[in-house]
Amino acid sequence: MSFVLDDLVGTAPEAAKRDAHGSVGGMQLAQIRGQGASGKKRKILSVLKRAMTALAQDDALEAAKQALRALDLDENSAGANHVMAVAVEKLGHLSKALDFYQRAWELDPTDADIYQNLSLVAWKLDMLPAAEKFLRLFLEMKPGNVDGIVNLSGVLRDMARFDDAIEILRTTLYVNETDPTLWNSLGTVLLEQGHPDQAITFYEEALRLNPEFARGWHNMAYAAGLIGDRHRAIEAGRKAIVNPETAEDRETMRYGLGIGLLSIGEIEEGWQQYAARLHPDYERSMFFVMDSLQIPVEGDVRDKTILLVGEQGLGDEVMFLNVCADLQKAMGPDGALKIAVEKRLVPLVARSFPTAEVGSHKTAEAEGRAFRVVDWKEETGTNEGWIPMAQLGAMYRNSLAEFPKIDSFLQADPEQIKGFAAQLAKLPAGPKIGISWKSLLMTVGRSKYYSPFEAWKQVLKTPGAVFVNMQYGECADEIAQVRDELGVTIHQLDGLDLKDDLDGVAAACCALDTMIGPMNATTNLGAASGANTWFLTTAEAWPLLGSKQNPWYPQAKIFATPTLSSWDETMAGVAKDLKQMVGARKVA
Repeated sequence: MSFVLDDLVGTAPEAAKRDAHGSVGGMQLAQIRGQGASGKKRKILSVLKRAMTALAQDDALEAAKQALRALDLDENSAGANHVMAVAVEKLGHLSKALDFYQRAWELDPTDADIYQNLSLVAWKLDMLPAAEKFLRLFLEMKPGNVDGIVNLSGVLRDMARFDDAIEILRTTLYVNETDPTLWNSLGTVLLEQGHPDQAITFYEEALRLNPEFARGWHNMAYAAGLIGDRHRAIEAGRKAIVNPETAEDRETMRYGLGIGLLSIGEIEEGWQQYAARLHPDYERSMFFVMDSLQIPVEGDVRDKTILLVGEQGLGDEVMFLNVCADLQKAMGPDGALKIAVEKRLVPLVARSFPTAEVGSHKTAEAEGRAFRVVDWKEETGTNEGWIPMAQLGAMYRNSLAEFPKIDSFLQADPEQIKGFAAQLAKLPAGPKIGISWKSLLMTVGRSKYYSPFEAWKQVLKTPGAVFVNMQYGECADEIAQVRDELGVTIHQLDGLDLKDDLDGVAAACCALDTMIGPMNATTNLGAASGANTWFLTTAEAWPLLGSKQNPWYPQAKIFATPTLSSWDETMAGVAKDLKQMVGARKVA
């Protein structure tokens, strides 16, 4: 089995598809089964003791080496397979860990901890039904085990079975009312259900029971931010990073604190903490792979050849292009800028920054970890350094005063704008209103940040408005629902691929009278290109940087819901303003 560890060492860890936050797993040496008191079995036990000591010291690589020694002695040792699984999981290789856990389980199906650890890896790999199954088997063997209950509630929460998760926690709290992890877990279920105000009550109890509970402070910070209590969120976030349990927790909490600081306008410090997004210990960090010199730029950029690489999601990539002109100015006329963006953005970005060399990056998956790869031909020579795109914020946007008051920083294709305008002119009379209502990735956790489609009905009933679909992805059911229930047609633009033709999307937004939607790819493209854009967002959204406006797009209009349960009220405001706009157009 020596090849296994050799294959893992030096390769990037595997990113979890699910954040199993608050989960508890592990094993005890006393629970390693099948070890005798003499001969080979005694030697195996001695080796596994060293492995367990290494695990206790957070040295997963040494633990894996010792477990491998035990496996070389007996590859059918359930304990050795179990210890190896724990070590490999801590090294971040989840799929390989799952293999070792499964082998350990097959060799010793009576070891309860194997079931729980199997479930945790399945959870992280988004195998939720399997995770639930193994946890229920674990709890049959260890009824009432608090760790198992906490884990099962988390899996049920991620399956949107909120009532089931609440019930199992509530029942357990009757006999474990002083356990802070149960109160914390109950708060998190309520938070993900969209009730951050109620969640805070349970986080408060968890922190009363254990004032050093870093995860509890982190969750409190998140919930407080969602209800608009930003200063409480920052205070809790600072307490969270004092005593994190793991390096991964530390960077997750730093990232959360950075988002909180940005949201209240503490911009400079916010960028410093936001840098945790690139730290190797942050489980969602992006790995960058480039053929050329991979030295991050620090300090003066004048006269250098620099590669600017897009990071994170498409909407974020568009937003941070707001700062690209500042970088070019700082580089001076003798500097050479290369910009690597999502492939679909290349025509738009190349037109907008004609003196830069623009190409595409790719996102590759290796063992579930995301890699951003730049391998396009370089025409301007070897790079002297590179910059992750969001780093431009820390370089040139440390106060609201540093944001330029410009209508656009991207240039949509004028000919396409004319073509879409001609199409729109053939629709019924009235202002042409583009609408988008969701993101392509709508998980249980993300959906609460978007206005429910039901709340859009008051907007769609606006007399005189002509609605145009700008929603990418599957949306035929919603369009049919509006037609059947309201008698309102949401028109389609011919020849426009809303997902892949981003140059066309930017032009279409500019041809519309108004574009309305959350801060997704479409609205970011429209606003960046100067389209009249109405953003639907939460009041604590960090891109606002503590402002009532969106500094990245100063011409855009903001409709910010004060709480996650206030979308009906917010959409009523949109309907009111849209009615006024339509009326003004009729008068004109």
